[in-house]
This record gives sequence, C-alpha cells and structure tokens, in this order.
Amino acid sequence: MLDLELSSIELKHIVKKLNKILTEYYVSNLYQIDKDTILLKLHHGEKPEKRLALSAGKGLWLSRYLVEPKEPSGITPTLRRNLVRAKVSRIEQPGGERIVILNLSATEGLRKLIGEFFGGGNIILTDEEGRIISALKKLKVRHREISLGKRYALPPSKGLILSSLSLDDLIPLLNSKLEISRWLGRKLSLSKKYVEEILARAEIDPKALGTNLTKDDIQRVFGKIKEIAELVEADDAEPIVVLEDGHPIDAAPFKFLSYQGREVRTRSSYLEAIDEVFTEEIMAGKHEISFRPLNRKINEMNYALEEQRRQKEDILVKAEALRKAAQKLSDEVLSSGIQDMEAISDRILKLGIDKLTPRGDKIFISIKGSTLKEDRKSSIMAFVSRLYDEAKSLERKVRAIESAKKILTAERDALIKKFEAREAAIKSEERKVRRERAWFERYRWFITSDGLLAIGGRDATSNTVIIRRHMNDRDLVFHADISGSPFFILKGATPEMERSINETAQAVASYSRAWREGFAAIDVYYVEPKQVKMQAPSGMYLPKGSFLIDGKRNYIKGLEIKIAIGVRKMEQGIVIMGGPISAVRKNSLAYVVIEPDRVTIGETAKKVKAALIKTAGEKLQSIKALSLDDIARALSGGGMITLADLGEQSINV
Repeated sequence: MLDLELSSIELKHIVKKLNKILTEYYVSNLYQIDKDTILLKLHHGEKPEKRLALSAGKGLWLSRYLVEPKEPSGITPTLRRNLVRAKVSRIEQPGGERIVILNLSATEGLRKLIGEFFGGGNIILTDEEGRIISALKKLKVRHREISLGKRYALPPSKGLILSSLSLDDLIPLLNSKLEISRWLGRKLSLSKKYVEEILARAEIDPKALGTNLTKDDIQRVFGKIKEIAELVEADDAEPIVVLEDGHPIDAAPFKFLSYQGREVRTRSSYLEAIDEVFTEEIMAGKHEISFRPLNRKINEMNYALEEQRRQKEDILVKAEALRKAAQKLSDEVLSSGIQDMEAISDRILKLGIDKLTPRGDKIFISIKGSTLKEDRKSSIMAFVSRLYDEAKSLERKVRAIESAKKILTAERDALIKKFEAREAAIKSEERKVRRERAWFERYRWFITSDGLLAIGGRDATSNTVIIRRHMNDRDLVFHADISGSPFFILKGATPEMERSINETAQAVASYSRAWREGFAAIDVYYVEPKQVKMQAPSGMYLPKGSFLIDGKRNYIKGLEIKIAIGVRKMEQGIVIMGGPISAVRKNSLAYVVIEPDRVTIGETAKKVKAALIKTAGEKLQSIKALSLDDIARALSGGGMITLADLGEQSINV
C-alpha cells in the first residue's frame, strides 16, 4: 500500500529544484497518463529533454520512466492548445500550501498551471488575469469555486507555516488534552510520517497528552521541527525509497529514524525517489485496469461453477427423494395389497410424499420440489415406475452438469494461469527508464575520429537553429556546393584537424540532396563562423535556412555519397549514430555501411537493425530495443548495406 504523501516542506524542496532545472524550458507536448495525471514533455535548445509529471492529489516530479499515455480527455486538449510552445518562467509554492503553480509564457500571454495536492487534488489552468480556463475537477464550497471563467482563489490557510514557526506557536499544546501526535498533525502542514519522525527524534511518546508535557519537551519538539525542515532542504541529504515486498511504497528526502528496520534503498535525489514510487503506483493502477476484463471473466466462471454445484446438489436431493418414495410405495403395495393412488392419500408423509392434491380426475403429487400429475385410478406400481424414470432423468442431468463443469473448470483454470503469468511478468519486469537524450540528438550528429562533435541540420528550420544558436568562434561551418544541403558545424575545430574536417565534409555530402538525386560524388566547402552572414544585404532576400558566405571557401572535392550507421555506447545507454565510415567505425560497437538505392527509408531501417543485431550477436542484445524511428532519423534516404562489422568501441564500455 502506498504511503507517500507530499508535505508542504517537501514541495518547497521540489519547487526549489525544479526552478533550477526547468527555467527556460518550453512545452513541446502534453499527455494524459491516467485520469488524475498529466505529463509535460519539455525541450531546451541546449539541454536534455525533461518530462514533468503533475498528478492531482499526489504531487509533481521529473519522470525518467516510459509510461504509455491514455487517450486524451477532459482537460488535456485544452492544456495542449494553451501550453504547447509555452516557456517555463517560474515555479512557485504559495505560502506553506500543498499547491504548486507553474508560470508559463505562451503566445496568448501568461498561463498558470496549478497543481493542488491536498485531499483529492486538482489541476487547474488560468489566464494572466487568474481566470480559470480549464480544471480537472469542478468545485463549489463556501470559500471558493473552481469552474470555467471564475477567478482562481487559494483555499483558506490551515495550520501553521513552518518557515515562520516560533516556539510560542507550540506553547498552547501544554493546555491541550489531545495526544501530541494528533495536535501536531492538526496544527502543522505535515504528513503523519513527519510528525512521527519529529517525535522519534525528540524522544517523546506520540500518545502523550499535551497536559502531561513540559516546556522542555516543547522546546525539544520545536528544535526537531526546525532540524527536519533543514534536512528536507539540504542538498547533501540522503534520499531513500522505502520498500515492501520489494516494491516502492514511500520516499523520504533523508533517512528517517522511524524507518529503522524497514527495507530501504538510497537514491541520488529526492525527485528520483518520488518518481520511482509514484510511477510504480500509476503503473499498478494501469495494470489493474488492464486486468479487469480477465478478472471479470474469471469471476463470471466462478459464479457459473458455483451455480452448477448448487444445481447438481439440488437435483441429487430430488432424485434421491424420488427413489426413496418409489421404494416405500412399492413396499406398501407388497405389504397391504393397495393398488390405486386414492388409497394412499391418508399416508403420504409416511410414504415420502410432501403433498398430494386431488383436482378433478387427477392427483398432483409433490416430492422435494418435483410435482407429478397422475390419474386418480392409476395403479401405484405404474406410478412407482414413473418415479424411477424421473429419478433416472434427473441423474442424467447431473452427468451433463458434471461434463459441462469439467469444460468450464478447464477454461477457468487456463484463464487463471494466464492471469498469474501476466501478473508474474509485470512483477518481475523492471520499469523501463527513458534514456535522457543529449541536446545535439535532435540534429544530425556524430563524433569524429578526433573526438569532436559535429552537428548538422535536418531541414531549413534546424539549419537556422544550429547556425544562430550553436555556432561560436571556435567552430568550423560546412555546406555542400549544391542546393538542398545541410549546414554542419564542427565544434572546437581548427583548420589543422584534417581528419575531422574530411569526415564532416563527407557527412555533409551524404546528407545532402545528392543522395536522393543519385549523384556519385559532390564538393563540400568549409568556412570560419565570422564568414557566415545571417542578414541579407539591402534589397536582397535570404530563404529560410539560408545564409550568405563572405570570403574564401575551403573546398574538399569529389566526396563519395555513402554513410555508416552505428550503435554507440553513451552514459545514458546505447544510441544510433550516423556519419562518415571512419568516424562511425571508431566510435561505435557495431556498424553498417550504406550506399544509395531506390528503396524506402523504412525498409532500409529494418535491414539496418537486423544487420546490427546479427553483427553484434549475443554481446549486445540491447540493440533489439532500438527504435526503427531512431535508425530512420540517422539515414539520408533509402539504401543498400554494403558492409556490416564490429566497431572499435568496446562492447564492455
């Protein structure tokens, strides 16, 4: 069972961290994860992509995990319309509230995305005037109303604010007949675990009544409150995840004394710890929903089997009663000589008959719920024979029920095995951690044989971005002598680095229009950044993604059109890298060489993945998890594989 409930001091710590990390990031997309949780995909021009989860009633955190989104509904489409491309300017926590406000600069003006994490929680979007544009949940209470068009208002403050807490604020506890744990829980904006930790550190019984405490006790409690508040905010604290049966159920920004004896593991940051716990809960909820149809079917089968058991027992009781009545009637005929039905009306109970009702020339006989109709003048032995026939008919039904039960039981057991296998697979499955992409991975890129980074544009927009945002005085700029060429930047290069220069030129040639036009070779030139002019002279027009080159161009002629695609090990995991053969071979675990061919990029990507898997073999099984989209993004166009081999980067890196 999940124990994690974020307190105001934890939210203060989270807000402080997020302001350092996310300022100047912009929202590139937004997803709904479950009915209460949204995920903001955040981009930055020079920093890795981030994903911020915001969950009503839980909190907010940076997520490392891959969680499948659900179909957008409710608030999500409105959030997308208002927040995509909006930039994070400031994140704040009003007072000591369990509320966080994301201030985002959008085209239409300021937008505030508000997360409320108390009670059932809420997610609310307001405009720059504070009017509500959308809300996850509507609310109307005495103090405020959350609905479209209303001005957002904070809830009434509850309890004491820790940042301004004084010893005098705790003195009224001495006159209270409440237990100290309950008093602190009501007065402070802290979760139960923090109250317990404060009292554990102060060495005070949580059940002690306020009237039984001393001023020294209060002084000690006050000191421990301040101590814990400092520990939460400290950067050098040791965050932990608390486990139960191997599953994360709680997180804390430092080691709790009150958690001694429990299974815990440390994490590098509190944001990472709460990500692990909350993601586990969200995934468990999603799996529970996915199990519902299977569970419902199993329950239906169990109900049907129980009904069959009851029906079988009822039929057996009836059959047994009919046989006993037949035997008693047969014995009665033999002992008394009675022949017709009317003669037994005064001895029905003795003969195992519940009720005998004459109606005209017929008699209705009831035996354990079975009712049979006979002529008044029928012979008893004929009726005895009929009773035996009825009993046999009921017993045949029992055999049919048993046959149906075997089939249904086998189907039910197969479903249970399927359920258990799926459940076991989920429990043993590690959460998939999303690899944090480096900033340059949104462009064409590779590492040269000299260890330099080369980045290039994918289109006119990214050509503009890399020149305007990523070019500096210590770089070299490359372009092919053909329209439809990417700009490439070789970072930190000098004209003496001939090998890296030639490799970058080779990449420019191969990623240019020459690939799809079927050219055998083209020329590429490079210049210094100061030669690249971003503004056209008066009276001239520069198309998007184009720049003027001033002065001498340094040409590298006759570059062949071919590239290599390799698998490179980086700190965050394995990545696909495309570029010149010599650079990819040196900086990859396995690679293939590709030359232009008239096939689709998708078909080529599949062949590249298969070739890399075969080349690396058992040594690099993680290649199987690589996305075909990532491989396709590294290609210049469709092509044929002319070589597949292991690279020079060690697989044990």
